Amino acid sequence: MSKLLNYCCVLMSSICFGACQDKMQYDGMRSAEERQRYIALGDSMQHLRPDALQMITREMEAAKDSLSWYDYYLMYGRHYLLTDSPQSMLPYVERTLRYVNGLDSETPRTRGLKAMAVSSKASYLYLLHHAPDSVISLYEDAYNHLMQSDMTDNLPDLSANLGDAYVAKGMLADGSRWYRRALYLNDSLGLPTRNTLTLYMGLGRICTSIGDFEQAGEYYRMTDKRIDEMKPNMQSYFLNNYGNYYYFKKDYPAALDMFRRLKAHLEHYHAEKNFDMYLCKINLADVFLNLQQPDSARYYVDEAERYFRQQGVDVGVYYAHTIRIGIAMLQKRYDEVERVLKEADGLEVIDVDMNNIRRDYLNRYYAAIGNYHKAYAGMIVNMHKTDSLNMRIKSMRSADILTRLTEDTIRLHHQIEMNRRQAVYERNRNWGLLSLGVAIIIILLFILWNNYQRKRYLQNYLDMLKLRMANARQRISPHFVFNVLNSRIAESNMKEGDQLMMLAQLIRANLDLTRKTMVTLKEELDFIEKYVNLEQRLSKMDIDFKINAPDPETLERTMLPSMLIQILVENAILHGLKGKEGDRRLTVKVESDDADVRITVSDNGPGFDIRRCDSERTRTGLNIIRSTVNIVNQENKKGKMHFNIVNDNGCHAMLTIAKDIKYHY
Repeated sequence: MSKLLNYCCVLMSSICFGACQDKMQYDGMRSAEERQRYIALGDSMQHLRPDALQMITREMEAAKDSLSWYDYYLMYGRHYLLTDSPQSMLPYVERTLRYVNGLDSETPRTRGLKAMAVSSKASYLYLLHHAPDSVISLYEDAYNHLMQSDMTDNLPDLSANLGDAYVAKGMLADGSRWYRRALYLNDSLGLPTRNTLTLYMGLGRICTSIGDFEQAGEYYRMTDKRIDEMKPNMQSYFLNNYGNYYYFKKDYPAALDMFRRLKAHLEHYHAEKNFDMYLCKINLADVFLNLQQPDSARYYVDEAERYFRQQGVDVGVYYAHTIRIGIAMLQKRYDEVERVLKEADGLEVIDVDMNNIRRDYLNRYYAAIGNYHKAYAGMIVNMHKTDSLNMRIKSMRSADILTRLTEDTIRLHHQIEMNRRQAVYERNRNWGLLSLGVAIIIILLFILWNNYQRKRYLQNYLDMLKLRMANARQRISPHFVFNVLNSRIAESNMKEGDQLMMLAQLIRANLDLTRKTMVTLKEELDFIEKYVNLEQRLSKMDIDFKINAPDPETLERTMLPSMLIQILVENAILHGLKGKEGDRRLTVKVESDDADVRITVSDNGPGFDIRRCDSERTRTGLNIIRSTVNIVNQENKKGKMHFNIVNDNGCHAMLTIAKDIKYHY
């Protein structure tokens, strides 16, 4: 099985490389909306959506400058790598390079565009012409430009491409080094761990090449558990490599299952005419050949060979000839072997694995026709290849140890430098704080000596108020968290990843709020919205929830003690809407005038009666609100805070905050 089976590697990562970048205009970063639109277009192109090209064309027409236009122009060209005519991409790449090279000066933005164009050209050569030296040179050029660009987040992907190119050339130690560099860069740049899935696949491919099937299997099984986290094109790459693993392991039934799984995956995404499908078909032909099913093998190799001839993929044609030789040997049609050899005369490839497969079939052929001289010569070559493979394994393992040692040394030096800087910062900060404290103490003693006793009394009183507020604050956060967790435990048999994510986000937001004494009204309302959404999911209640608020400036300017509104919303759900038949409505209304800001939490439940409530949590929540209002009002002579509850076609809990209120904690 040749490395043709893995050519889609560079193709896949190249498409990913250009599909999710944060682009800049000449005068700064794209807006969040523009960035999301660019990412969405890249995803649409990868998924081969019918309207993707039309959307890219519209973005080209709406581009505000030439760089933005070429971003989408190159994206349009790269889509050909995903079709049955990848050579159509070249004019787009060449025009983009002419534009970038013709600019008066380089910027991080232009270097990123050039890196994308050069990488796309390298992917084309890797895919169709198997020219490893040219591919490596182009990828290294792209890597150097990317290092000085605004797109450094793509360095791990490009490093993986270089690793694949070195593996294709048979330089496994260098391939492993670039893959480990990709892992290191992914960690150093703080990128998501799901990005490392393709990198571990590459290491699995290398382990397969050197016959370390145990380690390769661990990589592939680990990745298969998280295959749903990958994009469809990377899933194709993974399934192809996983099939290769079983092929080289000579577990042909498992290889057949994996390639059939790949074929079904491609059909699901309507990729029947793409390079990946014909790659899958020639893999199936080779597997059927080894399963002693020549008719099935011939069916698939015929389809694949026609495509490779049309596209000029010499390595694919060479591989098809090899399979035809195997079919002829299986059926003992030795004259057919001679015909294929004459047809393939002059067609050569560099691929080591493919040559080994061809040589194995030929050795058996020469032995079958009595040409023992050539059979013996082939056996000697195989022995040398085996010795060479053993040397490559030792070399790779030595290089791997050296690479890991180098990476560990770099990390150690980096950590030592960070510790030194932290120590200097802490020392300077402590001296600064000490000097500032001494100066403040001297000034206060000199100016405020006569008021010392009064200040001490006020400070003690303020400390008491802070303690009361802190105690109240500590009582609300655990109640809320335990409530959410108990609801989750009740549904522990449901595998709902989105609920877990919402729960984690809500707990994090809750902890952030409870660490603060004061929050803006906007922060409080944002938390409430998350809380209600999760409560609906967990309790299976359908609530018509609305927040009617004035302009954002009022919400940002209004401060209040944290979690007060949340208590009211929780009580409304617990005592007003839970168990209610019919429609359930919950509204948080914010009104503002010159003097006050009024927040009203309303529900259409039966109304609230504290005498009928036996919930300790509810009583505690209302006590916290009343205690907080009392403490705030004690510190304000003019501006006050008011709280009351009215039952009128439901329950209406109202909190009024004076705009001139002062918080002293």
